[in-house]
Amino acid sequence: MPKIPTPQNEPVLSYAPGSPERVELKRTLKDLSARVLEIPVVVGGREVRTGKTVDAVMPHCHRHVLAKVHQAGPKEIEDAIAAAR
Repeated sequence: MPKIPTPQNEPVLSYAPGSPERVELKRTLKDLSARVLEIPVVVGGREVRTGKTVDAVMPHCHRHVLAKVHQAGPKEIEDAIAAAR
């Protein structure tokens, strides 16, 4: 019988001003906000780019676009239903 390891939580970080985790968080947020991601529809495990997109924006700055999200149409919906069967 296999031995399953005991799960452990990650350490709780403080994110206090000047802490390494806060510096890393700020750097990562700056990096991510500098790009616009493209998010495809996923149907049956494959990515589909429909060309019909909507903007995903920052909750606190609606002018800042974070991503272009592809929208599913009737064909993608039918394909998803078929893939689920």
